[in-house]
Amino acid sequence: MVDLNETMEGIRETCASITQRIDRAYIAECAREGQVPHKLWDLWAETGLLGLGVPEESGGSGGGTTEVCFATDLLHQAGLEMPHGTPNHMSRTTIAKHGSAAQREKYLPKTVTGEECFAFAITEPNAGTNSFKIHANAKRQPDGNYLLNGQKHYITNFVGSNNALVVARTDKASAQGRTGGLSLLIVDTKSPGISATAMDIGAHLPDQQYVVNFDEVVVPEENVVGEPGKGLQALFDSVNPERLVTSAKSLGLADFVLNRAVEYAKIRSPFGTPIGAYQSIQHPMALAKCRIEGARALLYQAAQKFDSGENAGLEANMVKFLSSDALKTAADIAMTTFGGASMDMGQDIIPFYLRAKLAEVAPLTNNVVLGFVAQQGLKLPKSY
Repeated sequence: MVDLNETMEGIRETCASITQRIDRAYIAECAREGQVPHKLWDLWAETGLLGLGVPEESGGSGGGTTEVCFATDLLHQAGLEMPHGTPNHMSRTTIAKHGSAAQREKYLPKTVTGEECFAFAITEPNAGTNSFKIHANAKRQPDGNYLLNGQKHYITNFVGSNNALVVARTDKASAQGRTGGLSLLIVDTKSPGISATAMDIGAHLPDQQYVVNFDEVVVPEENVVGEPGKGLQALFDSVNPERLVTSAKSLGLADFVLNRAVEYAKIRSPFGTPIGAYQSIQHPMALAKCRIEGARALLYQAAQKFDSGENAGLEANMVKFLSSDALKTAADIAMTTFGGASMDMGQDIIPFYLRAKLAEVAPLTNNVVLGFVAQQGLKLPKSY
C-alpha cells in the first residue's frame, strides 16, 4: 500500500465523508438508468478531490496520478463508481504536461470546479486496440486551422462533456512510420459537424458510451496539444494514467463485491452451518483477497513511478491485467456465494460480474497486455 503522507490522510478523511453522504444504492440506480451520478460528481468538486492531479497554479489541489488513484480506490471500495472521471483525468494530465500555457489557463481551472469536464476520444471501429491504425484525420487548412473528419466509438460521457481530447492523424503514418503523424486535439463537443449517438451497453455503467462522428469539424490551430504530428509521448501520458485509474476502480469494486459476499457467507446457513465455513467458498474468497492486495501494491508502485517522470508503461499494463483478474475472481465468487439470488438485480451483484468482463477487454484487451509484457518485460519477439 502507498505510504500515507498528510495529503493522503486528508484524502482518506474526505472520501470517508463522501461515503457518509452517498451510498451504493444511488450509484446502482444511476447505473441502471445509464445516468451520470451528478451528486457524486458535485461532491468530488466540492471537497477538492476533483482538483487532484491538477497543478495548484492551474487552480487544482496538486498531487498526481497516485493521489487520484488513492481517492478512486477508496470511493470504489464503497461501490461509488464514476467512470467518466477517468477520461477527464487522463485528458487533464496530458494538457498539464504537454499543453501550452494558454491551454492550461483556459481548460484546467473549470475542470477543477466541476463546471466542465473532458471526454477522451481514441477508439475507432476498425482500429480498436491498435491505436496506430486510426483513420480519423485533421488536415491543416491555409488559415492554419484544422478540419477534423472520422468516427470514434465507446467514447465515455461525450455528450455530457464540454470538450474532448481527440486523437487524430495530422500526417500520414507512412511519412513518419506507423507511430508518427498523430496529434491530440482539444475539440469543443458542441462544434458544428459533430454528431453523437448513445450506444446500448449492457454492463450497467453510471454513464453513457457514444459513437461520435466528426464531419468537417473546424479545430483552431491553438487547440493542438504539443507539436502537430508528434503526439506519441503525449498519448502515452494519457493512456498510462488511464490504465492506472481504471485499475484503481477495478480494485475498489473488487473489494466492495468481495466484502458483500463475505458478509452474506457469514449468515447464509441452508444446512445449519454458515456457507462461509466451507472451503469451496473460503478458498476462492481468499484467492480474491490475495489478488486484490497484490495488484494494489503494484498499482501504487506504478503510479508513483509515473508521477516521478519515469516510464511506467510496463507496470501500468501489468497492474491493468492483475486488477481485472482480481475483480473477475471477486465477482465470480460473489455470484457463487449468492447463488440464484445473484441474478436478482435488487441484490446488486451481477453488475459487478459484467463490470469484471468489461475490465478484461477495456481500455484494452488483456491478450494484448500479455503480449506487451512478454515483449517489454521478457524481451520476447513482438507478437502483434
